[in-house]
Amino acid sequence: MIEIVTACVIFPIIVVSTYSAFEAIKTDYTEARQFNEMYAVLSACPEIDRALDYDIVTGANNCYPNNTFYGEGGGSAVFTYTPTLTVTQTSSLPNTDPLQAVPDSKVIDIQVSRLNSVAPPMELRMLITRNGIGQE
Repeated sequence: MIEIVTACVIFPIIVVSTYSAFEAIKTDYTEARQFNEMYAVLSACPEIDRALDYDIVTGANNCYPNNTFYGEGGGSAVFTYTPTLTVTQTSSLPNTDPLQAVPDSKVIDIQVSRLNSVAPPMELRMLITRNGIGQE
C-alpha cells in the first residue's frame, strides 16, 4: 500500500516536470524559428544586405523581398511577413533611451509582422555608427 501511495505522489511530479520541460523547449523552438525567418526576410533587404552603409540608410526604408515561407511538416500553409524599418538619429531619441548618448549614430527599429495574424510583430533594434553595427 505504501508503494502505491508513493508511486501516486511521484508519478504526477514526473509528468508535470516532463510537461514543463517540453513546453519550455517548444517555446524556445518557436522563438528561434521566428527569428530565423525574420533574419531570412531581412537578409534580402538592400539596406541590410549592403552591411548597413551609414550614408545609405537615411529614412524609413521598407523591404518586401524573400518574405514568404512555407509551413513546417510538409503542410500547405504559407506565411508572408511584412518588414518595416524605421531609422532615427540617436540625437533625436528621447533622453530615456540608452542609445541616445551614442554620438554620430543611427538606430534602426525593425518590425516584422505576419500578414493576417493577430500575433504581435517580432522586433529587432540595430545601432549603426560610421564604424560598425550592433544590435539589441
